[in-house]
Amino acid sequence: MGIRHLQTFMHRKVEHGTYKVRMDREIRNATKSTEKPLIVIDLMALFGILCSDVRGLLCGSQIRRVERMADMLFKRLTDAGAELVFFEDGKLQPNKYETWITRQNGKYDRMIDILDSINARVPLEKVAETCERTIPSNTCIKLRRIAKQHGKTFVTTDMECDQAVAIYATQHNALAVITHDTDFLIFAGTWQFWHANHINLTTLEVQAFNKQALLRTLGLDWQQMAIWATLAGNDFFKYDEVEPFLNDLAPHHQKFYKLAEYVRKLPTKKKLDAGTVHSILGRVYKNRNIPTEAFEWFQQSVAFYQIDTPNAVCVPTAKDPFSYLLQMEQFFVHTVLTGAPFNCTLLFFDYRSTEFGNYFEIIEPMIARIGGILLYHHRQERQHITVAVKRNHREPNNFVTVPVIFPTTITPPQVKDLVSKETNLSTSLLQCKLQLLRWVCSDDLTELEELSSIPPSLLLTVLVLYRLRQYGTIRIFEADLLLLIAHQVTMDLFDPAEEPYPQRLISRAFQLGFLFQKLYAHFARFAKALGLPEEYRPTAPYDGLRFHNHYRVWCSMRVEPHHIGTIANWRFYKDAKQQ
Repeated sequence: MGIRHLQTFMHRKVEHGTYKVRMDREIRNATKSTEKPLIVIDLMALFGILCSDVRGLLCGSQIRRVERMADMLFKRLTDAGAELVFFEDGKLQPNKYETWITRQNGKYDRMIDILDSINARVPLEKVAETCERTIPSNTCIKLRRIAKQHGKTFVTTDMECDQAVAIYATQHNALAVITHDTDFLIFAGTWQFWHANHINLTTLEVQAFNKQALLRTLGLDWQQMAIWATLAGNDFFKYDEVEPFLNDLAPHHQKFYKLAEYVRKLPTKKKLDAGTVHSILGRVYKNRNIPTEAFEWFQQSVAFYQIDTPNAVCVPTAKDPFSYLLQMEQFFVHTVLTGAPFNCTLLFFDYRSTEFGNYFEIIEPMIARIGGILLYHHRQERQHITVAVKRNHREPNNFVTVPVIFPTTITPPQVKDLVSKETNLSTSLLQCKLQLLRWVCSDDLTELEELSSIPPSLLLTVLVLYRLRQYGTIRIFEADLLLLIAHQVTMDLFDPAEEPYPQRLISRAFQLGFLFQKLYAHFARFAKALGLPEEYRPTAPYDGLRFHNHYRVWCSMRVEPHHIGTIANWRFYKDAKQQ
């Protein structure tokens, strides 16, 4: 994330490059001069610290426990007097498609390495030690739901999230930004940079990075810093492109200094003209062919660091007839109706094996059906969804066109009516929405009114389990265990802190826990797109430690009726007809 090696440079080479602060004290001190000091938070950056229990993360996370940690962190900051504003990425920006695909491919390879360790029955603690830096965070945990209870939330859809954070923080005179991306050392602004990966959740001490110290060390101004960061290699101008140039400038330990010296000599006092950019590219690609995209990469990168734009967060353009969906936080619906790609990421699914079938084949019919509902009254414009996904082990992540399936026995309401929050309209459409959600799961459930006996908080869990049973992925005892734990989590029937860590993980249970969460995330997204109330789409009711501890026991015993008595009336998946 950001500029490679810059964090190490700040630690080792920049005098006073980092320092420690107590966030609550810093906030209280700031209240002497401003009523509510503003802290702007990149939500995605918090996954690292909130998922720092690697053993728990490998078990699939204790979701409610992580949510409580986030809730406590935000509460302590607001109790100290801060105003919190949260930002999160929306749709994938076109100029980041290649970067996203490369990262997802790399993530899959790292997950396969971890899966191999689990398959080899390596002790959980040992796996956690070896994969601490490579394990992906569990983004099935929806932090925005918690954040909304403590401050404003923004989802950026038409600019880079990092840029939106920097613009907002600068224009609103923020005290600090909480993030983990070294790009924030390049943005101008008087706010502090508090590193999200270095927060002590007990003491609220955080490691801060000193932007001014970096500026002094390099002897550059903010305009020059944007060029320096571009030539150092970032998400726009890849490090692989500039590495030969940097190696030619100086030895590795001197490269940032020599690069700054090179930038100081450039005619950059005014806006960069095309001639100067071409001259720079000629030097960067000395004795190499200059890619045709290099000029655009360079321009995009330099522009990214300019945060003196008039609007803090881009407002949807008037040309977008679906912009109202962004105001209603219906980002998935907006993605479908505007034809933007929809990301389907993996989390510990092993495409080398057929044990769980094929992940894409499990989710594709569901995506096709929700697409058919949302495009039902717009079929003249589009009859497909573009999905960014990995479909098998050998094929990399790519963009795939999924033809939608229109419902034939139910007529969906107009999208505006589906997502409307007007009480009377929402109430009158509730049964229709539930019927559509059941149809997304399976034709067999469309008319099954008995599903109304399931508590709203467990409906998505039952639908996930039905889909997995229908596809032949999950065994009955596994479905029963997942539903039982979902009920226990929902009703707070156990203390997550009392759950012990398993010594080893059973490979099948390891994958199943993550597969359940990924499918649950899809159903939660679809339920929101249909305008169902929040009571029908809580965060995934899953506790990884409890699941793995019980799974080992249930594998070796006969599950009797009294074991599942509390969920007996909701086991509709037991009769699912396999496809």
